[in-house]
Order: sequence, then structure tokens, then C-alpha cells
Amino acid sequence: MLVGAVSAVAATKSAPKAQYPDGTYRGVYISGQETQVEVQFNLKNDVITDARYRTLFYKGHDWLKEDDFIAKNDGYMKLLERITNKKIQDVMPTMYNSEEIEKGGATVREMKVRSALQYGLNVGPFKLPKKEAK
Repeated sequence: MLVGAVSAVAATKSAPKAQYPDGTYRGVYISGQETQVEVQFNLKNDVITDARYRTLFYKGHDWLKEDDFIAKNDGYMKLLERITNKKIQDVMPTMYNSEEIEKGGATVREMKVRSALQYGLNVGPFKLPKKEAK
């Protein structure tokens, strides 16, 4: 009897619940009254999808729009590629000392992006996913 009850409970146990609500998040990193990094990302079951920069600005230069700086923003772009389709809980601890991307500026880059991601998580989703019709 007890074995049957335990088996029934085990059979109904579902996948672990996500730590964060599904939705679209936005976070910022501000330094010296200048928004340097604004990142937008979606979470679904705590997995980062569709991560992109809304702002990438430093010392008066827009690294997303100015040709000279677009040529230098590869490290930032690779960083988003590296974290996309991974669980947020797996990504955040690795963003202090990554050896997976080039060394030049990587620590500063990751700190700013990590800060923006954490800000977004702290604030919560600004847009929830559309509910499917039943």
C-alpha cells in the first residue's frame, strides 16, 4: 500500500518550477549618469532567448550606431550569443571570470552585462507572454 502511494506521488511529480516568471525583461547598467548597457531578453522556463542590446553607449559614443564603434563591439555581441539558450542560473555565476571569450576588456564587459541582466531580474518582466487560446 505504501509503495503504491509513493509510486503515485513520484509519477505525478513534474519538472521543477521556473525560478523566474516567463516574459520579456529589460535591465540597465548606468555609470556616471550615462546608460552604458541596456539589454532586453526573454525567459522561458529560466532559459534566456532573444537577448539583444537596446543601448550600448560609452564616453559619448553609440556602439550600436557609429561605424567606428560597431567594428569594436564584437566582444559584446559574442557575449550575448554565448548566454542565449542557456539557463539564467547557469549563466550568472560564469560572468565574473570567463575564459570563453577574448581577454581584452572581457571582465569589464561581462560585469556591465551581468549587472544589466541582474537589474532586469530584480525588476521582473516588463512584458508577460501572450496566453494561448484554449
